[in-house]
Formats: sequence, structure tokens, C-alpha cells
Amino acid sequence: MALPLLSDLAAIFDVDDFAVSVTYSGGTINGIFDNETIPVDSNGFVTVHQEQPRLTCKTADISSIGEGEIMVISGVSYVVRAWVHDGTGMTVVQLEKS
Repeated sequence: MALPLLSDLAAIFDVDDFAVSVTYSGGTINGIFDNETIPVDSNGFVTVHQEQPRLTCKTADISSIGEGEIMVISGVSYVVRAWVHDGTGMTVVQLEKS
């Protein structure tokens, strides 16, 4: 049985609201980009902060995703490092600025 959320994905990934356009695998997909800065322990000397870019998108848009592929978001190239399908039709892709 399909989840009711699936019918709402088009609204969630509308570039006029929350989403951005992403160039990926020779085409364009929409997703929600987040580049949170997180503290990283540096052996107790000083806390440093590191960006943690990620993209939330429809699983169907990236069904054959692979590590090392490139996504271009707002003119910046990112390398795909990992991804997690959440079972609801959405995937979070962990990225690294290239």
C-alpha cells in the first residue's frame, strides 16, 4: 500500500518553496539542500567546525546512485559519499564539496 506521503512529495520538492534544482547524472532533480555546520573534536585542544552538506530528495530520482558521483547545487560541485533511503520514498544523500 502506498504511503499518503508520496502524494505530498511534489509539493515538498517544489523549487518555489523549499527545494533547489540539482544537476545530477545528466539531468535535473529537485531536493532540499542543507549545509549544517557541526562541531568536531580535535583531541581536546580546540573545537573546530565542519560543514556537513546533504541533500534530501525522492528515492526514485536517484535509484541508481553511486559513491563518487557529482551533484551540482547552486553552482557548487559536490561528491556523493553516502546515502540513506528512509523507506518512505525519500533519501538523504551525504555530500562533500569537491
